[in-house]
Amino acid sequence: MCFWEDDLSQLRWPTTTGANRVSLIEAQRNVQRFGACDQRGLRFTRRPLPDEPIDSLWRPIDPQQDSFEDPDDPAPWPDYQPDLYWWRPTFWRREPR
Repeated sequence: MCFWEDDLSQLRWPTTTGANRVSLIEAQRNVQRFGACDQRGLRFTRRPLPDEPIDSLWRPIDPQQDSFEDPDDPAPWPDYQPDLYWWRPTFWRREPR
């Protein structure tokens, strides 16, 4: 849809690049500004298909709310990959309230 390649390392460290030329945070800002993760991918973007629903809880990363570790000082990976999804209540770095 936005020409983003899913990359677990960029889910874990959204300020870094990886499989994509831009960070996840920058890509989210770009999608809001011009509709693609980067200028190169603009011609490949499309609307989601009916069988590609967006998680109802999804939201962009909020650096004021979401806690991400320093890539130079990583902890062990979570056992369950969806725990990397910052928008879910099960986010592995969610601070207790």
